[in-house]
Amino acid sequence: MEAATDARHRAAVTSEDATRRQGDITPQAVVSRYGRLVSSLCRRMTRDEEAAREAAQEVWVAVLGGLGGFRGDSSLSTWIYSITRRVVVRYAQAQRTYSTRFLSDFFEREGEPQSPAKSDVEHEVWVRSMCDQCLCGIAQCLEPDVRLGYLLRDVAELDYAEVAQVLEVSPEAARQIVSRARRRLNHFLNGHCSLANPSGPCRCRMHRHVAAVDLPAEYRRLRRTVGRVRVFKESEQILPARNYWHELSQTCA
Repeated sequence: MEAATDARHRAAVTSEDATRRQGDITPQAVVSRYGRLVSSLCRRMTRDEEAAREAAQEVWVAVLGGLGGFRGDSSLSTWIYSITRRVVVRYAQAQRTYSTRFLSDFFEREGEPQSPAKSDVEHEVWVRSMCDQCLCGIAQCLEPDVRLGYLLRDVAELDYAEVAQVLEVSPEAARQIVSRARRRLNHFLNGHCSLANPSGPCRCRMHRHVAAVDLPAEYRRLRRTVGRVRVFKESEQILPARNYWHELSQTCA
């Protein structure tokens, strides 16, 4: 599976290099290729929607301001994700990192939220939005650079060499960071999240709502295609998507 991820990344880099040779690195092309991923990184790193939007805007301004002077000393994606790291880690460090014990107590002891929806469709949208918030909260059990390393590898699907460049560590250190993050997240998710483990002992505050709309079934269908459990990556396709950069580019147009 790691080899397949690296193959997809090499194909993306090849496509990116072709675009660069054609002199076609426009703001619109950057938004199209990186907007959703950078938005997702900001969202998972900061937990708070408003902070995520502010971080994405700060990254967008830095990328837009530096695009004309980009010399190609690294890949475009490494350059963009390095800028993203400088911004989102600062935001993340200003927030609290939670222990898995605290998260377990919070998700299981908090009362079940009441849906504000007035129809089945609205209720399902609300459930997906709440699950997205839960995943953002769960990611907070990782220290900022460890969290980012995990997201760069398993969501953005960068190879370890590029993760290492962004984090400014060796490739072996990057592997260890990602491996440690996976173990910690998987251990928590298997025992506390029906999206990751439908047959597990999930007792979280959203459990009844999630079961009612059978959201885990969508994850099971996706896993039959990809062959492994990656809740954060799968959620990019199943839960609400964001592209703060697209919103910003439309505002500036």
